[in-house]
Amino acid sequence: MIRLILSVLLIFNIAFSQEEKKEEPILIEANELIYNKNENTAVYTGNVTVKKGDLTINADKMVIYLSEEGDVSRIYAEGNVRFKKGNRSGSSKKAEYIKDKNIIVLIDKAKLIQDKNIIEGDEITYHLDTEVAEVKGKDNKVRTVIFPDKIKSKGKQ
Repeated sequence: MIRLILSVLLIFNIAFSQEEKKEEPILIEANELIYNKNENTAVYTGNVTVKKGDLTINADKMVIYLSEEGDVSRIYAEGNVRFKKGNRSGSSKKAEYIKDKNIIVLIDKAKLIQDKNIIEGDEITYHLDTEVAEVKGKDNKVRTVIFPDKIKSKGKQ
């Protein structure tokens, strides 16, 4: 048990010591963790939550890949994947967060929501910095539901 706790502390120390001090820390919570130093991976299972600033990602399972320097390079999530950032949220069966590109790729029954507006497709690539969404429909067509902005329509009358 002590080895597990020390391993977890070592993971977080290595993974986030490379981050600039002005960056916000990453908080990861789950029911179980398996860390593999040889593969530079940390596998979290059971009610997994990752938080960094106003970004939250939830899933049944997440695999966190670490760079040679011990920094988080990408996260693969599967099972009831959900994310929230500001007034945008999304869901899918699988997802991948790629840190250096600052994107989330929602895969399989992907949905992106902003306020009441909804975009659905088989795969959505969402750029967190620019808020650009690229939606692909492989098996199904891309579907969009847009609600008119009441404030703008009132000003035009």
